[in-house]
Amino acid sequence: MRCSNCISKSSLGDFTVNPYVGCEHQCAYCYVPLLTHNGDWEKQVKVKVNLQPTLARELLGHKAKTGSVFFLSSLTDPYQPIEGKYNLTRAAISSLLSSGMKVVIQTKSPLVIRDIDILSAHRERVQVGFTVLGLDGAYRESLEPSAPSVSSRINAMSKLSDAGLHTFAFIGPVFPGWTDADIDELLPQIRDAGVKEISVDRMRLRPGLQEKIASALGGPADLDYDSAYIRVLKKVREFASKNGIILTHPFSSWRSSTASFVSPLRALLAALSAPVKSASSHSSGSARTRTRLMVSHVSSHFLSG
Repeated sequence: MRCSNCISKSSLGDFTVNPYVGCEHQCAYCYVPLLTHNGDWEKQVKVKVNLQPTLARELLGHKAKTGSVFFLSSLTDPYQPIEGKYNLTRAAISSLLSSGMKVVIQTKSPLVIRDIDILSAHRERVQVGFTVLGLDGAYRESLEPSAPSVSSRINAMSKLSDAGLHTFAFIGPVFPGWTDADIDELLPQIRDAGVKEISVDRMRLRPGLQEKIASALGGPADLDYDSAYIRVLKKVREFASKNGIILTHPFSSWRSSTASFVSPLRALLAALSAPVKSASSHSSGSARTRTRLMVSHVSSHFLSG
Protein backbone atom coordinates (compact mmCIF):
# COMPACT_ATOMS: atom_id res chain seq x y z
CA MET A 1 0.00 0.00 0.00
CA ARG A 2 1.03 3.61 -0.52
CA CYS A 3 0.68 6.28 2.16
CA SER A 4 0.09 9.99 1.62
CA ASN A 5 1.61 10.79 5.02
CA CYS A 6 3.28 8.78 7.76
CA ILE A 7 3.86 11.13 10.70
CA SER A 8 0.98 11.28 13.16
CA LYS A 9 0.63 13.14 16.44
CA SER A 10 0.60 10.81 19.41
CA SER A 11 -0.04 10.87 23.15
CA LEU A 12 2.81 8.35 23.49
CA GLY A 13 5.35 10.99 22.44
CA ASP A 14 5.15 14.02 20.21
CA PHE A 15 4.66 11.93 17.09
CA THR A 16 4.50 8.33 15.94
CA VAL A 17 5.33 6.42 12.76
CA ASN A 18 3.65 3.08 11.97
CA PRO A 19 5.54 1.42 9.08
CA TYR A 20 2.99 -1.38 8.80
CA VAL A 21 -0.77 -1.81 9.00
CA GLY A 22 -1.45 -5.00 10.93
CA CYS A 23 0.64 -7.18 13.22
CA GLU A 24 1.83 -10.76 12.90
CA HIS A 25 2.21 -11.34 16.64
CA GLN A 26 -1.52 -12.00 17.12
CA CYS A 27 -1.58 -11.11 20.83
CA ALA A 28 -4.97 -12.02 22.26
CA TYR A 29 -5.05 -9.02 24.61
CA CYS A 30 -4.37 -6.49 21.83
CA TYR A 31 -7.37 -4.23 21.30
CA VAL A 32 -6.10 -2.51 18.14
CA PRO A 33 -7.97 -4.89 15.77
CA LEU A 34 -11.17 -4.03 17.63
CA LEU A 35 -10.35 -0.34 17.71
CA THR A 36 -9.62 -0.16 13.98
CA HIS A 37 -12.46 -2.54 13.00
CA ASN A 38 -9.93 -4.27 10.78
CA GLY A 39 -10.77 -7.96 10.61
CA ASP A 40 -7.54 -8.66 8.71
CA TRP A 41 -5.25 -6.90 11.22
CA GLU A 42 -3.69 -10.14 12.45
CA LYS A 43 -4.04 -12.03 9.18
CA GLN A 44 -2.57 -9.73 6.54
CA VAL A 45 0.08 -7.09 7.18
CA LYS A 46 0.14 -4.21 4.72
CA VAL A 47 3.48 -2.58 3.92
CA LYS A 48 3.77 1.17 3.39
CA VAL A 49 6.04 0.79 0.40
CA ASN A 50 6.66 4.54 -0.01
CA LEU A 51 7.28 5.22 3.67
CA GLN A 52 10.89 6.36 3.24
CA PRO A 53 10.33 9.15 0.67
CA THR A 54 7.12 10.22 2.41
CA LEU A 55 8.88 10.51 5.76
CA ALA A 56 11.77 12.43 4.19
CA ARG A 57 9.31 14.88 2.62
CA GLU A 58 7.47 15.43 5.87
CA LEU A 59 10.67 15.96 7.84
CA LEU A 60 11.91 18.49 5.27
CA GLY A 61 8.54 20.21 5.54
CA HIS A 62 9.17 20.84 9.26
CA LYS A 63 6.12 18.89 10.36
CA ALA A 64 8.14 18.04 13.48
CA LYS A 65 10.63 20.31 15.23
CA THR A 66 14.17 19.10 15.85
CA GLY A 67 14.27 17.25 19.16
CA SER A 68 10.70 15.99 18.91
CA VAL A 69 10.05 12.53 20.36
CA PHE A 70 8.89 9.82 17.97
CA PHE A 71 7.32 6.64 19.36
CA LEU A 72 7.66 3.50 17.22
CA SER A 73 5.06 2.29 17.01
CA SER A 74 1.67 3.20 18.43
CA LEU A 75 -0.48 0.60 16.64
CA THR A 76 1.85 -2.22 15.62
CA ASP A 77 5.18 -3.79 16.52
CA PRO A 78 7.83 -2.04 14.41
CA TYR A 79 10.04 -5.14 14.49
CA GLN A 80 7.51 -7.83 13.63
CA PRO A 81 8.85 -10.52 11.24
CA ILE A 82 7.97 -8.68 8.03
CA GLU A 83 10.43 -5.94 9.00
CA GLY A 84 13.21 -8.46 8.36
CA LYS A 85 12.29 -8.32 4.67
CA TYR A 86 11.31 -4.68 4.09
CA ASN A 87 13.54 -2.76 6.57
CA LEU A 88 11.06 0.11 6.84
CA THR A 89 11.56 0.57 10.57
CA ARG A 90 15.34 0.71 10.11
CA ALA A 91 14.93 3.33 7.37
CA ALA A 92 12.51 5.38 9.47
CA ILE A 93 14.75 5.35 12.54
CA SER A 94 17.78 6.32 10.47
CA SER A 95 15.90 9.26 8.93
CA LEU A 96 14.49 10.43 12.26
CA LEU A 97 17.81 10.31 14.10
CA SER A 98 19.67 11.94 11.20
CA SER A 99 17.11 14.75 11.41
CA GLY A 100 17.82 15.35 15.10
CA MET A 101 14.74 13.64 16.50
CA LYS A 102 14.51 11.48 19.62
CA VAL A 103 13.25 7.93 19.15
CA VAL A 104 11.50 5.61 21.57
CA ILE A 105 11.06 2.03 20.40
CA GLN A 106 8.77 -0.52 22.02
CA THR A 107 8.78 -4.06 20.72
CA LYS A 108 8.50 -7.75 21.53
CA SER A 109 11.17 -8.68 19.02
CA PRO A 110 14.93 -9.27 19.26
CA LEU A 111 15.14 -8.17 15.61
CA VAL A 112 15.85 -4.69 16.96
CA ILE A 113 19.42 -5.87 17.65
CA ARG A 114 19.99 -5.79 13.90
CA ASP A 115 19.89 -1.99 14.07
CA ILE A 116 22.27 -1.62 16.99
CA ASP A 117 24.72 0.22 14.72
CA ILE A 118 22.27 3.08 14.09
CA LEU A 119 20.90 3.11 17.62
CA SER A 120 24.34 3.15 19.26
CA ALA A 121 25.52 6.01 17.07
CA HIS A 122 22.71 8.16 18.49
CA ARG A 123 22.36 6.55 21.93
CA GLU A 124 21.77 9.88 23.69
CA ARG A 125 18.52 10.26 21.73
CA VAL A 126 17.29 6.66 21.80
CA GLN A 127 15.36 4.45 24.19
CA VAL A 128 14.41 0.84 23.51
CA GLY A 129 11.75 -0.97 25.50
CA PHE A 130 10.49 -4.54 25.52
CA THR A 131 7.00 -5.67 26.45
CA VAL A 132 7.08 -8.60 28.89
CA LEU A 133 3.98 -9.85 30.70
CA GLY A 134 5.52 -12.93 32.29
CA LEU A 135 7.80 -15.87 31.60
CA ASP A 136 7.62 -18.34 28.73
CA GLY A 137 5.04 -21.09 29.13
CA ALA A 138 1.41 -21.92 28.47
CA TYR A 139 0.13 -18.38 28.93
CA ARG A 140 2.60 -16.90 26.46
CA GLU A 141 1.84 -19.59 23.92
CA SER A 142 -1.89 -18.94 24.22
CA LEU A 143 -1.90 -15.15 24.50
CA GLU A 144 1.11 -14.28 22.30
CA PRO A 145 1.10 -17.23 19.87
CA SER A 146 3.28 -15.68 17.16
CA ALA A 147 5.45 -13.35 19.23
CA PRO A 148 9.11 -14.10 20.02
CA SER A 149 9.85 -15.84 23.31
CA VAL A 150 10.20 -13.77 26.45
CA SER A 151 13.70 -15.17 26.97
CA SER A 152 14.76 -13.84 23.55
CA ARG A 153 13.41 -10.39 24.45
CA ILE A 154 15.33 -10.32 27.72
CA ASN A 155 18.49 -11.46 25.92
CA ALA A 156 18.06 -8.66 23.38
CA MET A 157 17.48 -6.19 26.19
CA SER A 158 20.76 -7.26 27.74
CA LYS A 159 22.69 -6.83 24.47
CA LEU A 160 21.31 -3.34 23.95
CA SER A 161 22.10 -2.36 27.53
CA ASP A 162 25.63 -3.67 27.12
CA ALA A 163 25.96 -1.45 24.04
CA GLY A 164 25.22 1.58 26.21
CA LEU A 165 21.61 2.08 25.13
CA HIS A 166 18.89 3.22 27.50
CA THR A 167 16.51 0.27 27.87
CA PHE A 168 13.23 -0.16 29.68
CA ALA A 169 10.81 -2.99 30.43
CA PHE A 170 7.10 -2.55 29.91
CA ILE A 171 5.15 -5.00 32.05
CA GLY A 172 1.67 -4.81 30.69
CA PRO A 173 -1.09 -5.35 30.45
CA VAL A 174 -0.85 -7.23 33.75
CA PHE A 175 -2.51 -10.60 33.24
CA PRO A 176 -3.88 -12.52 36.27
CA GLY A 177 -2.34 -15.94 36.73
CA TRP A 178 0.58 -15.07 34.49
CA THR A 179 2.15 -11.73 35.39
CA ASP A 180 1.43 -11.94 39.11
CA ALA A 181 2.54 -15.59 39.24
CA ASP A 182 5.85 -14.92 37.44
CA ILE A 183 6.75 -11.45 38.69
CA ASP A 184 9.14 -12.58 41.45
CA GLU A 185 11.21 -14.55 38.94
CA LEU A 186 10.81 -12.07 36.08
CA LEU A 187 12.07 -8.97 37.88
CA PRO A 188 15.62 -10.24 38.63
CA GLN A 189 15.98 -11.25 34.96
CA ILE A 190 14.95 -7.76 33.89
CA ARG A 191 17.40 -6.21 36.36
CA ASP A 192 20.24 -8.40 35.17
CA ALA A 193 19.47 -7.32 31.59
CA GLY A 194 20.49 -3.80 32.59
CA VAL A 195 17.21 -1.91 32.25
CA LYS A 196 17.11 1.66 33.49
CA GLU A 197 13.33 1.84 33.89
CA ILE A 198 10.30 -0.36 34.43
CA SER A 199 6.68 0.60 33.87
CA VAL A 200 3.55 -1.36 34.67
CA ASP A 201 0.22 -1.06 32.91
CA ARG A 202 -3.24 -2.46 33.55
CA MET A 203 -5.60 -4.30 31.26
CA ARG A 204 -8.09 -2.15 29.38
CA LEU A 205 -11.08 -4.28 28.41
CA ARG A 206 -12.46 -2.68 25.28
CA PRO A 207 -15.74 -4.12 23.97
CA GLY A 208 -15.09 -7.55 22.52
CA LEU A 209 -11.66 -8.01 24.10
CA GLN A 210 -12.78 -10.28 26.92
CA GLU A 211 -14.34 -12.65 24.39
CA LYS A 212 -11.15 -12.58 22.32
CA ILE A 213 -9.07 -13.52 25.39
CA ALA A 214 -11.53 -16.25 26.37
CA SER A 215 -11.22 -17.76 22.90
CA ALA A 216 -7.42 -17.79 23.17
CA LEU A 217 -7.50 -19.43 26.59
CA GLY A 218 -10.19 -21.93 25.60
CA GLY A 219 -12.53 -20.96 28.41
CA PRO A 220 -14.13 -18.14 30.41
CA ALA A 221 -11.92 -15.11 31.01
CA ASP A 222 -13.78 -13.31 33.79
CA LEU A 223 -10.57 -12.42 35.63
CA ASP A 224 -9.76 -9.91 38.37
CA TYR A 225 -7.40 -7.70 36.38
CA ASP A 226 -7.41 -4.75 38.79
CA SER A 227 -6.32 -6.73 41.85
CA ALA A 228 -3.54 -8.45 39.90
CA TYR A 229 -2.38 -5.08 38.59
CA ILE A 230 -2.17 -3.59 42.08
CA ARG A 231 -0.28 -6.62 43.44
CA VAL A 232 2.23 -6.51 40.60
CA LEU A 233 2.69 -2.75 40.82
CA LYS A 234 3.48 -2.93 44.54
CA LYS A 235 6.07 -5.66 43.95
CA VAL A 236 7.67 -3.74 41.10
CA ARG A 237 7.80 -0.57 43.19
CA GLU A 238 9.57 -2.38 46.02
CA PHE A 239 11.97 -4.17 43.69
CA ALA A 240 12.79 -1.02 41.72
CA SER A 241 13.51 0.91 44.90
CA LYS A 242 15.88 -1.77 46.22
CA ASN A 243 17.72 -2.18 42.91
CA GLY A 244 18.15 1.41 41.74
CA ILE A 245 15.69 1.10 38.85
CA ILE A 246 13.32 3.92 38.00
CA LEU A 247 9.60 3.14 38.17
CA THR A 248 7.90 5.19 35.48
CA HIS A 249 4.33 5.68 34.37
CA PRO A 250 3.37 3.74 31.24
CA PHE A 251 2.80 5.84 28.17
CA SER A 252 2.98 9.39 29.44
CA SER A 253 3.64 12.38 27.26
CA TRP A 254 7.38 12.80 26.85
CA ARG A 255 6.68 16.50 26.53
CA SER A 256 5.71 16.74 30.20
CA SER A 257 7.90 18.84 32.45
CA THR A 258 9.81 17.31 35.35
CA ALA A 259 7.51 19.06 37.80
CA SER A 260 4.36 17.70 36.21
CA PHE A 261 5.77 14.17 36.46
CA VAL A 262 7.11 14.16 40.02
CA SER A 263 3.86 15.15 41.67
CA PRO A 264 1.67 12.36 40.22
CA LEU A 265 4.43 9.82 40.82
CA ARG A 266 4.66 10.73 44.51
CA ALA A 267 0.89 10.55 44.79
CA LEU A 268 0.93 7.12 43.15
CA LEU A 269 3.60 5.75 45.47
CA ALA A 270 1.77 7.16 48.49
CA ALA A 271 -1.42 5.43 47.36
CA LEU A 272 0.43 2.15 46.95
CA SER A 273 1.89 2.35 50.46
CA ALA A 274 -1.49 1.33 51.84
CA PRO A 275 -2.14 -2.42 52.25
CA VAL A 276 -3.78 -4.08 49.27
CA LYS A 277 -7.41 -4.92 50.08
CA SER A 278 -9.47 -7.62 48.47
CA ALA A 279 -11.20 -6.76 45.26
CA SER A 280 -14.60 -6.88 46.98
CA SER A 281 -13.58 -4.21 49.51
CA HIS A 282 -12.42 -1.72 46.87
CA SER A 283 -14.90 0.95 45.98
CA SER A 284 -15.28 1.72 42.30
CA GLY A 285 -14.32 5.33 43.06
CA SER A 286 -11.05 4.27 44.66
CA ALA A 287 -10.21 2.01 41.72
CA ARG A 288 -10.88 4.81 39.27
CA THR A 289 -8.72 7.20 41.30
CA ARG A 290 -5.77 4.79 41.21
CA THR A 291 -6.31 4.18 37.53
CA ARG A 292 -6.18 7.89 36.72
CA LEU A 293 -2.85 8.15 38.50
CA MET A 294 -1.28 5.67 36.08
CA VAL A 295 -1.69 7.73 32.97
CA SER A 296 1.65 7.60 31.23
CA HIS A 297 5.35 6.92 30.71
CA VAL A 298 7.73 9.80 31.45
CA SER A 299 11.45 9.42 30.92
CA SER A 300 13.78 11.20 33.31
CA HIS A 301 16.49 10.32 30.78
CA PHE A 302 14.94 12.56 28.10
CA LEU A 303 13.62 15.18 30.50
CA SER A 304 17.13 15.84 31.73
CA GLY A 305 18.67 15.57 28.26
